[in-house]
Amino acid sequence: MATTEDQRLSPPSVTGGTAELGSPAAAAEGISSPILDAEIGAPTRVSSPLRDAWRRFRHNWAAMISLGVILIIVIMAVFAPFMHTSNPLNPNYLYLNGAPNGSNWFGTDGLGRDIYSRIVYGLRPPLLVGLIGTAITVIVGTGIGITAGYFGGVIDNLLSRFTDLIFAFPAFLLAILVVSLYGSVLDPVFGGAGRVILLTIVFAGVSWPPLTRFVRSLALGLREQQFVEAARTSGSSSFKIIWRHLLPNIYGLLLVQASLITVGIIYNETTLSIFGLGVAPPNPDLGQMVYDGASQLGTGVQAGIFAETIFPAVFLAVMLLAFSFIGDGVRDAFDPRMNS
Repeated sequence: MATTEDQRLSPPSVTGGTAELGSPAAAAEGISSPILDAEIGAPTRVSSPLRDAWRRFRHNWAAMISLGVILIIVIMAVFAPFMHTSNPLNPNYLYLNGAPNGSNWFGTDGLGRDIYSRIVYGLRPPLLVGLIGTAITVIVGTGIGITAGYFGGVIDNLLSRFTDLIFAFPAFLLAILVVSLYGSVLDPVFGGAGRVILLTIVFAGVSWPPLTRFVRSLALGLREQQFVEAARTSGSSSFKIIWRHLLPNIYGLLLVQASLITVGIIYNETTLSIFGLGVAPPNPDLGQMVYDGASQLGTGVQAGIFAETIFPAVFLAVMLLAFSFIGDGVRDAFDPRMNS
């Protein structure tokens, strides 16, 4: 009876002279079991909020496609000279408003300049203004908002009143005034990029108050949580609590806000370019190209007129939609209610 009980409780063995299941030799032969994994200390995949968010983001096909589109657009803009482009400023007066062909993939504009080359180089101004402006906005807005929300009291009042003061400046109108007054002065200094630098500074300087209020509201709620109280009781400094406890709990929401800010800044830059306040002509800019093509639509039926309007508009629409879908994907990925 004891022998039967021992056989029932003992782990099964593999016939034919192989190693017994649950032994190190079995692991060497590829035989696995939950008991074996626990005994030999097999590595286990530890879950984390960031890894779970990335897994959910990867399952969002629209966000992944949009991320790939943005990466392609950035690569095209950075490596524009290697993208089968020609000089976007060189005119060809023998082929004005030309149709797309093997040499000019998107045709030529009213001065014979290659539209494809001008689009690739024209991606740089909105991307520079949008991405750099967003980075500065997020850094400034997050720093002021989390400081005001965590410390409260006099510091909160002072920073909140300063935020309200900056709120009083209309970003779009301020950008028009600054670029109109100082754009032509700085363009020669920075090789035609003076307006782009001004737009980046203006948009970054007045776009952070909404983000500051958002971060402040999050910090006000988090500073009363038990893990913050425990860190404060253990003697952690305020900087350490902010850096290690508050920021990790809001960076997902910050990414969502950053994507929305990027869309807004690119949209404003494009609008200013349509008004002639973007990069200095004849440097290419998508908004200026759309305006130039649209202004000639009533003058003829040449293929280049339609191409100069349609192709830059398509690139702008795709870029803005891609950033929007990425923001939606990040929001869903960091939503704790998403368990899939």
